[in-house]
Amino acid sequence: MKKPLYLLTILMLCAFAGFAQNLDLSKFNKNEGFVPFYLDEEKGKIYLEISNLDQEFLYVNSLTAGVGSNDIGLDRGQLGDDRLVEFRKTGNKVFLVHKNLGFRAYTDNPYEAKSIQDAFAESILWGFEVVQKDGDKLIVDATNFYLQDAHGVGESLTRSRQGSYRVDASRSGLYFPTTKNFPQNTEVEATITLTGTGAGGYLRSVTPTPEAVTVRMRHSFIELPELYAMREFDPRGGFFSISYQDYTTPIDEPLIKRFISRHRLEKKDPNAAVSEVVEPIVYYLDRGTPEPVASALIEGGNWWAQAFEAAGFKDAFRVELAPEGLDLMDVRYNVIQWVHRSTRGWSYGSSVRDPRTGEILKGHVSLGSLRVRQDYLIAQGLLQPFEEGKPADPKAMQMALDRLKQLSAHEIGHTIGVAHSYATSPNNRASVMDYPHPLITQSANGELDFSQAYDLKIGEWDKWAIKYGYGTPSAGQSEAEFLEKTLEDTYAAGFEFITDSDSRNPSGVHPRSHLWDNGTTASGELMRMLKLRENRMKTFGLNAIKTGEPQALLEEVFVPLYLMHRFQIEATSKVIGGLDYTYKIKGDNQPEQKWIPAKDQMDALSALLTTISPAQLEVPAHILALIPPRPYGYGRNRETFPSRTGPTFDPIAPAENVVDATLNFLFESGRVNRIYLQNLQDKTLPGLQDVLNQVTSAVFSNTLPGGLKDEIKLMTEAKMTDQLIALSKDGNASQTVRAITRMQLDKISDMTSGSGVLLAHRTYLSDKIEAFLELPEEWTPQQTLNTPDGAPIGMEAMSCDFDF
Repeated sequence: MKKPLYLLTILMLCAFAGFAQNLDLSKFNKNEGFVPFYLDEEKGKIYLEISNLDQEFLYVNSLTAGVGSNDIGLDRGQLGDDRLVEFRKTGNKVFLVHKNLGFRAYTDNPYEAKSIQDAFAESILWGFEVVQKDGDKLIVDATNFYLQDAHGVGESLTRSRQGSYRVDASRSGLYFPTTKNFPQNTEVEATITLTGTGAGGYLRSVTPTPEAVTVRMRHSFIELPELYAMREFDPRGGFFSISYQDYTTPIDEPLIKRFISRHRLEKKDPNAAVSEVVEPIVYYLDRGTPEPVASALIEGGNWWAQAFEAAGFKDAFRVELAPEGLDLMDVRYNVIQWVHRSTRGWSYGSSVRDPRTGEILKGHVSLGSLRVRQDYLIAQGLLQPFEEGKPADPKAMQMALDRLKQLSAHEIGHTIGVAHSYATSPNNRASVMDYPHPLITQSANGELDFSQAYDLKIGEWDKWAIKYGYGTPSAGQSEAEFLEKTLEDTYAAGFEFITDSDSRNPSGVHPRSHLWDNGTTASGELMRMLKLRENRMKTFGLNAIKTGEPQALLEEVFVPLYLMHRFQIEATSKVIGGLDYTYKIKGDNQPEQKWIPAKDQMDALSALLTTISPAQLEVPAHILALIPPRPYGYGRNRETFPSRTGPTFDPIAPAENVVDATLNFLFESGRVNRIYLQNLQDKTLPGLQDVLNQVTSAVFSNTLPGGLKDEIKLMTEAKMTDQLIALSKDGNASQTVRAITRMQLDKISDMTSGSGVLLAHRTYLSDKIEAFLELPEEWTPQQTLNTPDGAPIGMEAMSCDFDF
């Protein structure tokens, strides 16, 4: 038994030794560059030549060929995380180590630095086996590293409930056409196939064989630049930031350090008020972008040159068409990519950043190609431009292109460091970083004016933001003095900055910071839009679609017209129980916070009640007569109204959508809690009982308006009843709010007047309410609020989110 075992051991050692000694690198294609590599294209293998041990560099993975579904979210050109890494050798392995930058020590004391380094975990991303030494260079087989699911496609498919998928090595391999090497970056790409079962509907709709999903992934090793001057973050400035904990900070100073993200931009003449730059910021547009879209995107993107000029940088920014052969994923180039999906989806601006400083190394804009079609559809419903025998009104196409200009500027803004600024639309549309709704006006005779649909220039707020982020102090002025003066001047000029966390929240309270809104007051703009909507529905007809199209497609055009005020409803709801506030800093020139005046709140409530009046909600009879059931091959989709009437157009469903929206926003628990509390603090402000009484009076009138409006009224009464029942059980509502709500339900249950269908309906609601109130109260305790940490002592949580 010993002899065979001995022979087997000898054979294995010889085989290993033979492999290590017989790897003839001269037979492979060597690619010199940042991390040299050898390609064995015959066997589909790649070997890295590693000599830069223990030297930091940047590792980024990305998706060069995606899945094509907005709902799944795996787009062509999608960037992964920015990770500061280094190669470390241990025995016969080389580790790729992701260093932990969330906790730092800037000190000359090596023992102090090591104590902090050892206190927090690092992450080893991969272990490469050394297959050969070439002098002081190590040759490692990196094939499996590049053939892994580095971008987490399988996890994304699982998270979006599209099935369980894993990499199939037999159907994966290196993608040689875009595997390249450069002096400052190494780019290796692979075709990755994931196989699995249980494919969801989103995945089935975009893959020819849903059991096998094939994408391409890029791995980029990037040389780090020389450290760029960091600029301190200020919540008033409107810039993205990085943050970390610096354990060498004196006890009387903040432990968490925050710095903004920005491109490297330097004047040729640092002392000049306006100077040319050492190297301009250039963005290249995807050559796959069609005209006239490409020209619109270039024009809108170039608006940023105005802001940089105002900040003292001449010829500092430009957008141009990418030259032939430019690799959009190459980290050396800022790019605008035209991305296709099966359905309309978000556009976004992301970037590759130096995690040490926040310097933006590559701006990467992804623009969804279907977004423009929605703008065209909005204009189509308003203009109804396809009159027989006449050319289509060009205003629809022009409005869509103007929106693309604004979109280009907006997403580029993110990639130069600027965050959303949602409180600027009431201030003469002062920022391209807002979400604009097309501003369409009408004359006294009903003629539409599209000339101001979108603003066609950089905003005044944007100029201030670029000055804060990129501007330079004047002679004798410190950086801190320059930044503070810039911010003080910004707010003295009448501008304000409020961003996502305050604007996207359904319980939002800010009176001006909203998405897709217009107008100096939310309620005033809502009433204006209702009038415009009413007038255009009166004229809506077959001219809204092209000759030869199925008539049922009128519904797709009608939907954005009927719901054109949906976002203004949300904006108006925030005024009720709202608070006017800023990101105020102690001692600055911004105003103190205050409750919204009572008149503004009651105007907002009145406008919201108008949106759910049967006269506003009824679909005109002539429109109902024009929309037949869906024809063969044109089934219902996510952008048509739902139907409770089978294949026919449901005349109540559109009204139900609006009623749900209005009541959901109005009776959101946080809002209702504030309405109750504001009245306790200031008796001139509306209280909860005031609001409940006014809404009940408007909804539960004792007359039926006639026709379909009867059912709309009864549906609205039922919806409000259900909303109050839900609110009375909501664990986020205060105990007092729940008590007042139950009392209001008791009052509604007594409203059993009328006759016929009204009496039947009111009796049904009364029975429902009484059954609910008479049941032993469902134990739905008010949700417990977490007490701030106290053991050992509470402190601010640290965020290390480096993503936009």
